[in-house]
Formats: sequence, C-alpha cells, structure tokens
Amino acid sequence: MIGVVLTSCIYDNYSPPSVQFSGRIVYQGEPVNVKSSSGHDVNNANVYFYLYEPGWQKSNMPIRVVVNQDGSFSSLLFSADYKMVIPAGVGPYITSTDTTEISISSNKTMDINVTPYYMVRNPGYTMSGGLVTAAFSIEKIITGAQAQDIQAVYLYINRLLITDDSNNIAFTELDGSSITDMNNMIMQVRMPDLSTLGLGISTDQKTIFARIGIQINNVNNMLYSPVQEITIN
Repeated sequence: MIGVVLTSCIYDNYSPPSVQFSGRIVYQGEPVNVKSSSGHDVNNANVYFYLYEPGWQKSNMPIRVVVNQDGSFSSLLFSADYKMVIPAGVGPYITSTDTTEISISSNKTMDINVTPYYMVRNPGYTMSGGLVTAAFSIEKIITGAQAQDIQAVYLYINRLLITDDSNNIAFTELDGSSITDMNNMIMQVRMPDLSTLGLGISTDQKTIFARIGIQINNVNNMLYSPVQEITIN
C-alpha cells in the first residue's frame, strides 16, 4: 500500500507542461488555410498532426496538435524529445508521413512544409447594394498521378472572423465542372438581412468577413483562402 501511495504522489506532483511549440503549415513559406477547429474538442479537430513522446509510460497515446484556420498551431508541452507524425489523408495537401524527430527544451517555433492540391491567389472582395463580389484565381499545385480535380468552389460570408462551410450567414457554390478559367474567377453572394437571422445579431454591424473555399475530389478537408474583412455599405 505504501508503494502505491508513493507512486501516486510522484505522478500527482508533476509540473504542468510549460514549453510552447508553435508554427504554421506552409507551402513555400505561405500559410495553408483550412477549416477552423475553434470550439471543437481536440479529438474532433478538422486538421491536425500527432506528437509522440518516446520513453513516457503512455508514449503510444499521441498528443494531437490542432491546426487553426490560418494554418497556425500552438501546443503546450513538456521539455522532451518528440516524434512528429502527419497522418495521411488529413489536410488539403500531401506531405511526407515519415516520422520527424523534434527536440523541445524551450519555446520553439517551426513551420511544417506541405504541398497543397491548390492555392487561392489574390482574393479581393467588394460590396455594393448588398451584393458581395469576390475576384480571385486558383493555382493548381499538384499535377500528374497525384492530382485531384476541383469538386466545387464556395464563397462564404459571415458576421464573425471564423468563416467556413459550418460558420457562415450566406454562401454561393460553383461546380468544378463549370470553371472555365481558373485565372479569372468571379463569384457573388447576396448578404442576408441581419435582422432576420436572430441569435442576437446586431443589425448595425459595420463589417462582415469573406472567404473562398475549395472542395477537392477524394480529399476530406477543404482548402480555404485567408479570411478578409469587408465594410458593409
């Protein structure tokens, strides 16, 4: 009984994790934007990767590091050597699924390089008469045997910074088969009457947020553009 009590005390007296590991998921230095995991349990995050701490008694139970909508991530850890694994099929990109060893003894910032299937280029938004217009281009990054076609492109608007297929007040969709020129994309969506939406939405709100989303064939996670704020006029 004494041995059990001592062991319990040892584990109970561990200091909490205090070292911050942060960075971005990037392609050629540019963040790859994804769907937000804000408000979700970490175990149900949309885009993530794993960290394993070899030698710990539960090293077979990974730490799941969540990727935010702007491609950034941050996790509080213990000072230790870790093995990082990016699961295949998670994220709108391909990357090595080999294990990467990471030594963390103090706060560490590191970008993780991936290759997205597509990237949204030069998105710009205007609003006139309650109609939001998006002008942008789409660059196809992955070609050859690993390439995937676009299933659909979306323009989302929302009253909050978190904007995606689950968080929006209006959207419009363009089927991938209807795209004629990826270098000259124009999409429009009408802003709804905020007073009809309920949920305590202020009718005198001065700005909204807009974002492009791309659904890719055979890829679980959508690719997004950065969120941009638009003045309501």
